[in-house]
Amino acid sequence: MHRRKYLATLGSLAAGGIAAIGTGAFTSVSADRAVSVQVANDSNAFLGLVSGDTGLVKESNGTLQINLDGTDTGASGVNFDAVTQIGSHENPANEHAFKIVNQGTQSLMLKMNYYFTDTDWLDGGAGQSFINFTVYDTGDSPTGSSSQSFPIQNGYNKDYPLPHPTGSGFGSNTEDYRFNVGEEYYMVITVDTSGPNASLDDDLSGIGELVARQETNGGGYDRTNPPI
Repeated sequence: MHRRKYLATLGSLAAGGIAAIGTGAFTSVSADRAVSVQVANDSNAFLGLVSGDTGLVKESNGTLQINLDGTDTGASGVNFDAVTQIGSHENPANEHAFKIVNQGTQSLMLKMNYYFTDTDWLDGGAGQSFINFTVYDTGDSPTGSSSQSFPIQNGYNKDYPLPHPTGSGFGSNTEDYRFNVGEEYYMVITVDTSGPNASLDDDLSGIGELVARQETNGGGYDRTNPPI
């Protein structure tokens, strides 16, 4: 079985299957790169990041490190031609990679950008390997979810941010749908290496940046020239 070099400790599974992390079953190749998620500088006072119970996400100085190198579990990676998941889409409040808390004093709009560390393998994105972030609002009505894959699978060299999980996704905190004080959002992460154009050279490691502001928009950015 082919093994992927660039990801580790998200779990292993048979080709074409889906594995939810937390079972303790890990066997794959080792790697020294990882995914990290941080809060944008101007949002630090508003957002709190709390790792879930999977054992794969660690917090350090306001940055979450999603463990892809096997150091905590003795594992070594994600299989090629497979789909692997951290958290549960069916029960995200109890099973999630991490949660996002509005710890400020006012309602906010939220979005997330994801920037690849290595962009040399990117070729439009259609059919390549990708990492998906799904954010859930399970609290007071209205509730909902939003999902985004990076690289977005549209065949263009541009990515768009993961939006607010309810309402129009982007906009102003004066609208009906917003991230209120004390509310929690839950993130589920999926890695898909099963695309027709997926390759062992694909590298999904990178930096996720969460932005919380009074108003957000869905403007895209060139994935081959990330802002950070």
